[in-house]
Amino acid sequence: MIKTAQKLIKSADRFLETNGSKNFHLKAAELLETARLDKEYDFEQLVQESFKKSFRHEQNFAHFEFSDLPVTLARGKHSFIDIYFWRRRPTVIHNHHFTGAFQCLEGKNLDLEFEFKEKEKIGKYHAMGEVRIVRSHMIMPGHIQPIAPLNKFIHQNHHHSDLTVNLCFRTIDVQKQHLSNYLFSGLRFEKNPELLSRVERLFRFTNLGDFNPQRLELNLDDAMSFLLHTEGSTSQNKNFLKLKNLLEKRVKKETGLNITKLYDLHEAQLDKIQDEYE
Repeated sequence: MIKTAQKLIKSADRFLETNGSKNFHLKAAELLETARLDKEYDFEQLVQESFKKSFRHEQNFAHFEFSDLPVTLARGKHSFIDIYFWRRRPTVIHNHHFTGAFQCLEGKNLDLEFEFKEKEKIGKYHAMGEVRIVRSHMIMPGHIQPIAPLNKFIHQNHHHSDLTVNLCFRTIDVQKQHLSNYLFSGLRFEKNPELLSRVERLFRFTNLGDFNPQRLELNLDDAMSFLLHTEGSTSQNKNFLKLKNLLEKRVKKETGLNITKLYDLHEAQLDKIQDEYE
């Protein structure tokens, strides 16, 4: 399987160097259809191959950073192939800052595709709008789904098996483009690395000592992202609670939004969808 994946990467790199990435999602689907990696997939063999000296141990994701286990099978100059192992749960609603295709190797996925119509821009990295399902279909072993970039393909994958295994054949990340997540309640939030770093740093400072949050140069995006990042936290740390309360008031005053309420509406809709397809 790894040898076939390496051949696909060579074909992909040649295509990308000649044609660019605009239509690579169609080419990737075509190459996967021809290669039929789903027929070569064997869990026992994959485990053995991944511990050989010849296995390339440079991985796209750190362990547990994405899925229950991500494994990079082959990597080229412009593209690579990952396998993702998923236990029974849904992904977030998201778009992609790359292009390619994924293929189910084992289990089954309910794939929901969405359209997002922006109504109001909030800060630089957030927006409110309408999140609407435009297609739902079950993806079984062998089925292939092209991945167009950014808002051309927004989806959520519901893994409906105790173990689902998906292969992702994709380009490297498009420079200066970042994926976004969405809530059923209409909020879009861009996963900007600099913003996420600021928010994570801010959260960790709350666990290390007392400081005056009103003296910090925090913008609306910082406030929104911090509340999204920490939604559902049960921390009773006084510094965290003081900061969270301050940022909740700011977001409410400047936008009229309640992040917790938006999450509750999202979770209620997600539960409804899960119940419909169980």
